[in-house]
Amino acid sequence: MAVKLRHFEPHEFRCGCGKCGQGFEQMDPGLLMMLDSARHHAGIAFKINSAVRCEAHNQAVGGSPTSSHLKGLAVDISCKRGPARLLMLRELIRTGFNRIGLGADFIHVDIDPAKPPKTAWLY
Repeated sequence: MAVKLRHFEPHEFRCGCGKCGQGFEQMDPGLLMMLDSARHHAGIAFKINSAVRCEAHNQAVGGSPTSSHLKGLAVDISCKRGPARLLMLRELIRTGFNRIGLGADFIHVDIDPAKPPKTAWLY
């Protein structure tokens, strides 16, 4: 399924290792469409810090062995300011994301069906 996004480019979803070649093609199309919709309605940029990860990169960044990033079912979005964070959260929830983790400078969202739905956590 070819996914056309209004607000993101395929290179934004590349694995951070820079070697494995994983990226946009490994991302779940439903997650991409939800993310693009949330970004559109928020009206502000969403900078992707982390998307799909190969196992080596996931280990290097301290990711969980069961990380949803390994399956292309998660993204981390850069977020440092309070008003922007609230706007992003509102639109991510409105779009249908119900697994959300908050870090000091990022928001994690995933749609992993193997994990408990409707949960939020702090890093």
